[in-house]
Amino acid sequence: MADSKNLVVLNLGSQRVGAAVFGKTSGGDLILKKYEFSEMMGDPSVDATRLPQLKVAVAEISERLRLKGTTAWYAVAGHSVFTRFVKLPPVSADKVDQIVEFEARQNVPFPINEVSWDYEFVSPADYGEREVVLVAMKSDALNDINDQVVASGVQTNGVDIAPTAIYNAFRYSYPEVDEPCVLIDLGARSTNLVFVESGKMFTRNILVGGATVTGAIAKEFNLGFGDAEQQKVSQGFIALGGSVADHSDPGIAELSKVIRNSMTRLHGEILRTFNYYRAQQGGSAPQRIFLCGGGAHLGYVVEFFQEKFKVPVETFNALRGVQLAQGVNPASANQEGHLMGELVGLALRAKGACPVEVELVPDALATSRDAAKRAPALVMAGLCLWGVLGASTVYVKKADEAVNKKIDQVQSKFDKLSNFSSSIAKLNGQLEDLKAQSAQLEEAVNERSYWVRMLADLNNRFDNDFLWLTHVEPLKNGTSLSANLVTVAGSSSMDAAGGTGSLFPPPNAPAPAGASTAADASNDGAPQKVELRMLGLYRKNDEGQEVVYRFAKTLAKSEFVDAPDIESKLNDYCKAEAGVGEDRYAYRFEIRVPLKAPMNFKK
Repeated sequence: MADSKNLVVLNLGSQRVGAAVFGKTSGGDLILKKYEFSEMMGDPSVDATRLPQLKVAVAEISERLRLKGTTAWYAVAGHSVFTRFVKLPPVSADKVDQIVEFEARQNVPFPINEVSWDYEFVSPADYGEREVVLVAMKSDALNDINDQVVASGVQTNGVDIAPTAIYNAFRYSYPEVDEPCVLIDLGARSTNLVFVESGKMFTRNILVGGATVTGAIAKEFNLGFGDAEQQKVSQGFIALGGSVADHSDPGIAELSKVIRNSMTRLHGEILRTFNYYRAQQGGSAPQRIFLCGGGAHLGYVVEFFQEKFKVPVETFNALRGVQLAQGVNPASANQEGHLMGELVGLALRAKGACPVEVELVPDALATSRDAAKRAPALVMAGLCLWGVLGASTVYVKKADEAVNKKIDQVQSKFDKLSNFSSSIAKLNGQLEDLKAQSAQLEEAVNERSYWVRMLADLNNRFDNDFLWLTHVEPLKNGTSLSANLVTVAGSSSMDAAGGTGSLFPPPNAPAPAGASTAADASNDGAPQKVELRMLGLYRKNDEGQEVVYRFAKTLAKSEFVDAPDIESKLNDYCKAEAGVGEDRYAYRFEIRVPLKAPMNFKK
């Protein structure tokens, strides 16, 4: 029968946030009750967008699993934590903490008072020397991450790191494995190697991951990061070596070769780590390899590593030793078992039984724990106080008059302060108004990538240097939505070519026949026509205006533009001056196209 107490855990990866709720059986085994994953879009190597995306992902997954008000363990990514393995000389147990702190001050590349750090023994106690793993993370960075978790309504119970959580999960789910092996955690931003050997553990982080593969695809095929990631996930696999025939689709075959080249680079880094582990750490060559993390989804990844290392390779299933609750689909859960290593390891930490226990403590959690330690002393002091009061009944009676006098004084002050109540209520109302305004600004910030992607899409549609855009702006019902035009190139070029006036009829003129529009709802329910207006110049060339019209036709394929009839009704969407003047170098053109799903603009 499962324990009624839930174990809530979060894994804060670089591109994926995972959360799960576990329970315990009467025998102490884990039961997975429910779990969810939330993907974070964008390049995981861009730190500037990391915290906002993390905040949204944690809030979303907290809402889906109804975690608000719970207390959770969570893990941070291995690349964000400084890890160092240090050998200690034989020393008595009462001096271990002092020796380790000395080593930490020597090895951690930051002032020790600016980091949260911990250590754990990772070698057997029967050796003369003992090895410890030191982990440290900048306190500011850890506090920033913790703030995003707490903002979602989840309180922190403890913070682990991904590699040690995976190690604990492996020891729990594969207790029978006694030969030297290595877990390769193929993450988005980096790859964690976790070496497992009898009585010994070693980890190393390699800054080559799924984003490296995606970046290679984007560079090779001239794609944006998001499009390259979609291609990798939907069609990507690692080309097999030897005499295996290529894929029948040339594009997919080329994609698989690009992926293989990136994975070959990762293989080289892993091989160097194998050699370092054997030469510097006295470890044995791995006889089995387990793959986990998001990269384990990639087609033929098992066959690739088996071909390279010539040892058995399999996908790590962290749920191998975990029972599944009735509401969890066994097929789906086991299919995603390679993504659950950190979650299972964190559940073991929450349960209180792990081979390796390191912990990073945010400032807020340290303060909370300190207050909890002081609570018994405060309770005892309170009891003593009540005892003194009970023994001083006579004194209390004599002091009654003084107390009543003091109450009268306090009441007088209270009456004066009550006059401020209306002012405070008014300020609270203003505060609510400001919160409503800030919500609109937050919505605009969250949607800011719309315009970045749209401008990138426009830029990718130029096939020559005969024309360029000088102004881009959104219009609603023919009226500009911005106070000023968005200047792409200097306006002086436009003026020299003949002014910046519109080549289209005035806004009150009839709209082009058959032109489709993007509509939203205004305050009175009337449909709104939202367009993208592009002003530009094209320089004299052999094709004349055709270079403008050809560019305009390509906009029909854009995911942002709603103009399927642009080729048949080109003049309704595109105007260009005839390039016949001998005394002019460039000629004006104007393109107006409706947008499919534009951002909502609010006053």
